[in-house]
Amino acid sequence: MYFIGNDVSKLTLDLAYFDQQNQAWAKDCKVGNNPTGWNTLIQWAEKQTQAPRKDICIVMEATGVYHLKAAAYLSRQGLKVTVVNPLQASQYAKSQSQQNKSDKLDARSLKKFGSQLEKLHLFLPNTPEISQLKSLLSRIHQLEKDLQRERNRLEKCDFQEDSSWARGSIERLIGSITYEKKLTQQQIDQLIKQHQALKHNQKLLCSIKGIGKLTSQWLLPFLSAQRFKNAREVAAFIGLVPCFKSSGTSLHTRGQLSGRGDAKLRAKLYMPAVCAITHDPAMKAFYQQLVAKGKPSKVALTAVMRKLVHICYGVIKHQTPYVENYAA
Repeated sequence: MYFIGNDVSKLTLDLAYFDQQNQAWAKDCKVGNNPTGWNTLIQWAEKQTQAPRKDICIVMEATGVYHLKAAAYLSRQGLKVTVVNPLQASQYAKSQSQQNKSDKLDARSLKKFGSQLEKLHLFLPNTPEISQLKSLLSRIHQLEKDLQRERNRLEKCDFQEDSSWARGSIERLIGSITYEKKLTQQQIDQLIKQHQALKHNQKLLCSIKGIGKLTSQWLLPFLSAQRFKNAREVAAFIGLVPCFKSSGTSLHTRGQLSGRGDAKLRAKLYMPAVCAITHDPAMKAFYQQLVAKGKPSKVALTAVMRKLVHICYGVIKHQTPYVENYAA
């Protein structure tokens, strides 16, 4: 496998390749982060490696949204693409005593980091409907945040003098944001209805007590793509797997959430977990058992959230509705 480091920015891609035969870095290459630049990248990679596309792996960081189109295009053109965690890439650079930082050095560091990975997690482009759903959900999240900000500002008007005009302005904006949110939700519902696989998977998720239409639509992009090998990987992706530290006789910390993972999705699972321990006898018993063992209520509720994620993964993987007390 021939690895090429790719440092991504909004407008450009910096490439780095080390020629093992000549024991030297190839001449620096910078291309635009656009279709023309991506094609130039492919030509440069083929020229430097003298290898078929299937044997070339482009290593890049997850850089907001700026890497997505490039990664999808390169993957569809037959190259292998792996998108690494920025924190891991940064820690690797520090472990190599890299003191300076530049696009060129970052690209070289990514190349070395990628070539030492034990397992390659290849980037797989989303289907058009999954990409559209993720875009719509991102917009819903933005509108919800804007709506909460304006509601907070409206509340402050009660404690301000001569705020009648400001109150009217905020109320008009709240009405506008609420309308946009309604239109976006309609687009989401229509998209799911138009694609049989999404519609069927949402029905499966809604068979689980605690999981409703709104929660299921957030889970669909991650579970429908079937990129996780097991339920634990899904829970880790969302950030629901506890981490602990233990060393010798002096360091022993309790397992706690790391704070990493998809915070938006994690927040969306809180109320479903509360609903599950209220209406699902199995979940209620599980929760009460943890509390009886001395677990704090929040810890027990987090365990219920993780168990819900496992069940959600299971119904999608096996394409079977949730059956209460199935083992019994």
